[in-house]
Amino acid sequence: MDDLSDREFGDYHIIRRIGSGATADVFLAEQCSLGRRVALKILKKDLANDKTYLHRFVREAKAIAALNHPSLVQIYQTDCLDGYWFIAQEYIQGETLQHEIQRSGVVPIPKVVDVLWQIASVLETAAESGIVHRDIKPENILLGPNGVVKVTDFGLAHIKISAENAQLALTEAGMTLGTPLYMSPEQAQGHQLDHRSDMYSLGITCWHALTGRLPFMGGTALSVALQHVNNQPPPLLKLRSGIPPELAAIVERMIEKKPENRFQSFHDILQELQAKGLASDKPLLALRSSPSRQSARHVLQRALERRRTRFGRIVSIALFAMTLSLLGWSSGYAYRTWIKPSPWEAITLEIPQKSSIEEQWIHACFINTPDAWNAVVEYFPDEDYFWEREVKRQLIRYYYQEDDRVNSLPLFQEFAVFGNGSADQMLGYAGWAWCKAEESPEIAQRSLDAINYIPNSDELFIRIFDAAAKTLQRQKGKAANE
Repeated sequence: MDDLSDREFGDYHIIRRIGSGATADVFLAEQCSLGRRVALKILKKDLANDKTYLHRFVREAKAIAALNHPSLVQIYQTDCLDGYWFIAQEYIQGETLQHEIQRSGVVPIPKVVDVLWQIASVLETAAESGIVHRDIKPENILLGPNGVVKVTDFGLAHIKISAENAQLALTEAGMTLGTPLYMSPEQAQGHQLDHRSDMYSLGITCWHALTGRLPFMGGTALSVALQHVNNQPPPLLKLRSGIPPELAAIVERMIEKKPENRFQSFHDILQELQAKGLASDKPLLALRSSPSRQSARHVLQRALERRRTRFGRIVSIALFAMTLSLLGWSSGYAYRTWIKPSPWEAITLEIPQKSSIEEQWIHACFINTPDAWNAVVEYFPDEDYFWEREVKRQLIRYYYQEDDRVNSLPLFQEFAVFGNGSADQMLGYAGWAWCKAEESPEIAQRSLDAINYIPNSDELFIRIFDAAAKTLQRQKGKAANE
């Protein structure tokens, strides 16, 4: 990017560059109309022509601007000026937690508790709004004056990556896509993420601050990511004397491999810190505990219980299966329509090819776009079908998160028709119902009726069935009122 130092930029006078990264540069600037200093994050011009990066840059900036928390770097403005897309945000004079670790070796225990308290608090607020940071690490935690701790870069472009970790970054045409050093196991595996992924990353961050070392290191991004999935870190109490056992227990629970074994909310962490006397001076009054969501599994069980008699259910399933078959085969190209034009045919060749399908998978996890997932199969067509199946499930996750029923429907249709009674077929039925619930409630209901067992361990199925059932129930309520 051009050096914009000491020039006028709309309402801002740019003073100097204070950070530089793969996708954006950050400048210290003076907002002339208000007489305040701000940090201007400016997207690199070549990426401004990429709709994916531009969309995320603007959308996520607006999402964070809607949040209000003292530990969140506030966003003031998002706009395009002189061909530059920029975000004007709060300027914090201080250093990152990463700098503190590098300078001190280990961070004082009270300061670690303070960081944990403030960042857990802001992530609780973000989680309530459905926002997952996806990149909690010491570089993204700012230590301001008077004990203020701020979190930056909610899913936005990385500003900076430390020199000793640069070799672990996954890159594409010079673009830093992330580091696996603080990555949750589910993120490394490309699974659906929720706030508990941020919880794991925050736990690894605190582990690093307490010990002055990282729990997992390796020569490649893939080797580190796999350690997060498979290996256990050494016990904290053996690495540093003086760590309160209660604090060690909290951090080690945050970095459990399975999300269900961690705390289920950041509010629970804050309550535990208070209960153990680690943060008794900090008020909980301003924190809201998210109401527990009704288990989709229970919704499904009740839906199954409300079905018709066994004979009627069999007839319903048979008729629906016949409908699927006729829909697919009467035109003579179901296989070619739902499998062979598969998502891989539209791949753009801008996604770099890696040396193995495993590294291609990790690369796709960082980018998380259809093209990136398609590339896993396009570049390695002779690999086991397992990879193709998993890529299709990742595409389903992506389209579901984007509320894109048009692109997800062919994938659901494929699973429903060719699933042969597997969990994939149940997912196909649930997804078909989700796609059709608003426009064709009867078809959606028949699709749900075709589900004859619950894939308990399939989190994606549970989410999509839950959404389909709720949409269908809402549609039925509207019809009854009319």
